[in-house]
Amino acid sequence: MTTPTEADAESAAALDWDIVITGLALRLPGANTPDEFWSVLSQGVDCTAPVSDRRRELAFAPEWRDTIGEVDGIELFDAEFFGIDAAEAVTMDPQHRITMEVAHDALGNAGMLDVNETKARRYSVFSAMSTNAYYPLVCQRLATSGEHSVHPRTIMNSMNGALAARISHQYDLTGPVMAVDTACSSFLTAMALAADSIRHQRCDGAVVAGVNLLSSAFTNALCNCGGITTKHPFTRVFDERADGTLIGEGAVVVVLERADLARQKNRRILGRIRGYEINNDGSSLNIMAPNPRGQAAVIRDCYTQPSTVGTDARPVIDHTLIGYIETHGTGTRIGDPIELNALGQVYRKADFGDTKVGIGSVKSNIGHLLSAAGGAGLAKLLLSMQHGTMVPNPHFEIANPLLELDSTPFEVITERTPWRRRDGEPRLGAITSLGLGGTNVHFVIEEGEECRTGTVLEAPVLCVSAKTTRALDRLLADAQAAIVDGADPYNVAMTLARFRSPHPWRAVATFAPDGSTPSEVRIAFVERPVKRALLRLPTPGEPESAALEDRIRSLLACRVRVTDAETEPGELAIVPRTAQAGVESLDHEPRALQLDLARTDLEIAAELHLHGARVAWTRVFPDSIGTIHELPPYPFEREPYWLDS
Repeated sequence: MTTPTEADAESAAALDWDIVITGLALRLPGANTPDEFWSVLSQGVDCTAPVSDRRRELAFAPEWRDTIGEVDGIELFDAEFFGIDAAEAVTMDPQHRITMEVAHDALGNAGMLDVNETKARRYSVFSAMSTNAYYPLVCQRLATSGEHSVHPRTIMNSMNGALAARISHQYDLTGPVMAVDTACSSFLTAMALAADSIRHQRCDGAVVAGVNLLSSAFTNALCNCGGITTKHPFTRVFDERADGTLIGEGAVVVVLERADLARQKNRRILGRIRGYEINNDGSSLNIMAPNPRGQAAVIRDCYTQPSTVGTDARPVIDHTLIGYIETHGTGTRIGDPIELNALGQVYRKADFGDTKVGIGSVKSNIGHLLSAAGGAGLAKLLLSMQHGTMVPNPHFEIANPLLELDSTPFEVITERTPWRRRDGEPRLGAITSLGLGGTNVHFVIEEGEECRTGTVLEAPVLCVSAKTTRALDRLLADAQAAIVDGADPYNVAMTLARFRSPHPWRAVATFAPDGSTPSEVRIAFVERPVKRALLRLPTPGEPESAALEDRIRSLLACRVRVTDAETEPGELAIVPRTAQAGVESLDHEPRALQLDLARTDLEIAAELHLHGARVAWTRVFPDSIGTIHELPPYPFEREPYWLDS
């Protein structure tokens, strides 16, 4: 039986676990990758615009003329990649479809597609999604064409909760799985729950997804009706002309993991969670009106925690080290001052002297993503720390006098501004998210860590796989470009081989020392992946044969048997070049492979990979050596799936 003291110690140990962000992928207005998003942010681009002709056509709303932050191609999806048939894809909420693709990219970015990880993993999944704007179109189809006109799983594919379930199902994740809806603060609420699942529910990590798509005009119309949106073509956060926000679209997925596990598993550390707090306003003037006391409390409590003795609070995070705050900042004349007043109750000017704290809001670039808004803000914060730069807040000209900026340490960032480290310490930033209904969230994030280079690569070989030849060519080109640009060859080779899912089309590329031109590329189609290898040795039982057998076994993640029998479906016959008998006949067997055991482990593993075997890549690329390299997202073969009436 656990004593109270032991329980307290276990609880404290759980609370002390470092949680880091190891994966980030997004699809936002004007940006399909973090690099593209950084270009938008650093140049101060406003990606909002009047609804496109194509979107009005998809929404069956020719009269729709709002200005929004629009994501291109929301009707497109690589259904085949995820094993979904066309009829099901057509009636599936596009928010599910886009998030499935972005989640794949984030998990790949985090190394969660590791081919050696075959067991279920205790990772939680939390999805942030509020409205399904596609649902009215599906209901219209039902009303006009009857039940036979929609796929049987349409009800599942219309539920908000099904999105998190799909991600857990796709990647065999067995921690808590649920949908989160606290309106505009949904994403950061989901991230707080995800962090709690790691600290208190024995999860090794978590996936947090947020999405908002305007598949029809209804969501925007309701926001107009509710007085949320501006009638002007800009979101003017903190400006005296601020009168509301524009609505934006997008999907953001991040992966959280225990820091010790992340470092062991070669992850990139994009950021570290230093603290977070969540609360609710309770009673206010009405359910849509903010309560300043609730906002101030969530910020204060994030930087302090109850003392173990008495009722005093003690500081746990020094707020004077925060260099930038990504605010909720919806561009309303009253809401923005309430938020800054709440921040100012913790960030007192007297504490900072002449030091300024930068503030901004990504909503001035892409609009308000509703439930996914915190995800876009988090991506901006992580990228700003990574690049050591605070980025412009578009459309800010004259400060709203109600902000009383002169009495605060805050400075609205209007141009690219260096974000310098203080005394060599990591950069520290904060982000706030406030939801309709009063749920408030505040996070403090520390910048990520430097990537570790790997060892000298055994051989200049890259192992790549994809679902199609076009995708394979693209992945090869991306890998070559990375090496030409100076990426560590070990990290690139490790990422492609160990941390990407194996697919039927496979390639082995041998590249020149400078990576400029592959000296050889061999491509094969694996119709049936090898589940069991048939190993034929020249003289079984001899010491040399035993050594060869041990070496090949160590490079294979499938079952191996030593025999003279013929191959069976799903088997691969492996014959070392030291063997003499039977080699000529094996040349004619499509599943037979002769290995030159004088080659390096990487070269032998590459041959096994090309012939469809599941390779034990940890033998070639072990834990704790090198860092996963951030490569471009998987090149999905996306086709249109949309209701035609």
